[in-house]
Amino acid sequence: MSLDDFARRIDRIAVRVEGNVERAVKDCAHAVLRSAVEATPVDTGMARSNWTPELDRAFEGLFQARVPGAGGSTAADNAAATIEAGAPTIEAFDIAKNGSIHITNNAPHIRPLNDGHSKQAPAGFVQIAVMEGLATVRGAKVLDK
Repeated sequence: MSLDDFARRIDRIAVRVEGNVERAVKDCAHAVLRSAVEATPVDTGMARSNWTPELDRAFEGLFQARVPGAGGSTAADNAAATIEAGAPTIEAFDIAKNGSIHITNNAPHIRPLNDGHSKQAPAGFVQIAVMEGLATVRGAKVLDK
């Protein structure tokens, strides 16, 4: 094998590694978003509706409930709408152009909810979502044969 052949082979491997890492980052972000959204306690739907992925920076906006309701009546609809709205941003992640995917919630009451101020979810549900995301990609193969 010549040095040029070896260099081309290494380049092909590097492209596959980049693609596999990019897919793992996206899979992790999808899992974190889904877990955080589904675990967020819901009354009106505002907190659940504000999980927002953004590339390379934290989202700074605030949404009202995507599907307004009361007493948790629209919990499933808000979860589905929020996950669906965030998916294109996650899929737009490009390892050659982006350094990170931030998943942010700017609802003013998200911190107390995560601290356990609702009986609907355990304290630390955000941290649990991150752990679930990591579990999704644990063992991911970045170098295939």
